[in-house]
Amino acid sequence: MNLNYSTYIFDYYGTLLDSYNDEKSTEYWDKWLKVLDDKGIKHLGSKVFMEEFFAMDKEYRKNITSNRGFMYPEVDIIDVYRDIFEKYGNGVLDDEILYEIAYAFRECTREYIKLYPGVDEYLKALRDNGKKLYILSNAQRSYTWPEMTMFDMESKVDGIIMSSDYGCMKPETYLYNALFEKFGLSKEGAVMIGDSIGSDVKGAKDFGISYIHLTGENSSDKFYLNEIKG
Repeated sequence: MNLNYSTYIFDYYGTLLDSYNDEKSTEYWDKWLKVLDDKGIKHLGSKVFMEEFFAMDKEYRKNITSNRGFMYPEVDIIDVYRDIFEKYGNGVLDDEILYEIAYAFRECTREYIKLYPGVDEYLKALRDNGKKLYILSNAQRSYTWPEMTMFDMESKVDGIIMSSDYGCMKPETYLYNALFEKFGLSKEGAVMIGDSIGSDVKGAKDFGISYIHLTGENSSDKFYLNEIKG
């Protein structure tokens, strides 16, 4: 195993977790709308609803760029749910219901979800060797926290940062700063591990830390098993 670093920072989706959601499938949206019907929540038909939902998401991201100057803006999707359902005549829904609705959408659009082979063993081996582990994810808390809970990730790492809490996504340096400031980390001995050149590798380079790019023969489905064997 590569134990040259003291602080290991992991991307989540495509790096630790192998999952796929088809958020543009009208079939899955129709499935979700039945959940809304059961809860008595007013809505439009799937096609128009989908168009308005993603248009609002895009507009909110533009506003974040205008107001905060981020090149890689991130919206808290709960704000989109709250505002669009108010627009459809539901009043202002409370957060508990909004989080239920949001995760129901996540479940209805999900095709599969699983950890990559060897992830648990690899994380345990690092911790057994005194390493500090963190997750830095471009992710919506309302979608991702339940999925992390599903695999007990909170107990396997020392801290978690999600982009929806900070208004920006990797490779925005602000998000890396947030992680390092929150947990009192040093760039020396820190490494970013991820599958994306555009967010994980670029972000690590811009921030000034080492990185491991999971791709090709070093892809996520092989990396952990190879590291454990090595």
